[in-house]
Amino acid sequence: MSGDSAASNRVHGILTFKTPGNPFTPAGGPAYGGAGAKTGVIVLLVQFLLALWLAWLVAVVVKVCRLVLVYRRYAGQSRGKLVLLLSNQEQACEGFLRRLASGCELLLPRMELAVVVGEDSSDDTSGIARILGRQLGFTVIPAQGAAGAEKAALSAMLARLPGEPRNGLAGGDPPTWYYDARGLQGKHLLRTSVLRQMSRAA
Repeated sequence: MSGDSAASNRVHGILTFKTPGNPFTPAGGPAYGGAGAKTGVIVLLVQFLLALWLAWLVAVVVKVCRLVLVYRRYAGQSRGKLVLLLSNQEQACEGFLRRLASGCELLLPRMELAVVVGEDSSDDTSGIARILGRQLGFTVIPAQGAAGAEKAALSAMLARLPGEPRNGLAGGDPPTWYYDARGLQGKHLLRTSVLRQMSRAA
C-alpha cells in the first residue's frame, strides 16, 4: 500500500478498507453496531419490566389502603346473625365449623354465628361445637334456649320439608339467617358453601 492510498484510507483516525459496494466501510463497524443495538434492547426491556413492577406495586398499595379504610369503617359492626342447625355430624363438623367461622369473620361487616345442635343428636356433635365455639368466638345455643329471631329460625328449620331450601331469612334487625345442615355428612358437609348460598338467596 502506497503512502497516498494509506492516507486516503484513513478517515478521522479510523483505518478503512475497500469492499465491493462500500469502498469506505470502517473496520469493525458492523460488530460495534450490533453490540449497541443489543444493549439498547436490553435497556428498553429493563425499563419495561420496571414500569410493570411499579404499576403492580401501586395497585397493591391502593388495594391495601382501601381494605384498611373498609375495615375501619365496619370494625365492630355486624351485618346480622347466622343460625346453624347440626345433628349427629361429629365426623365432619369440626372442619365445617372452622371454615364457616373463618368466613363469617372475614365478611365486612362480620356475620355473627350461632350453632344449634338438635335435641335428637346422640353423638359428640354438641361437645365439639362447644369447644370450637370457645376457640373461634361463636355461640352454641341449646335448642330449648333459643329466643326471638333465633327461635323463629330454629322453628323454620325444624319445619323444613325434604327438598325445600336449607337456608332462609328469619327476619329481625339486623337480620337473622338460618341454615339447616342436618343430614349432610362427610365431604358433602365440608364442601357446603353456606355463605355463598345465603348471598344468592339475598
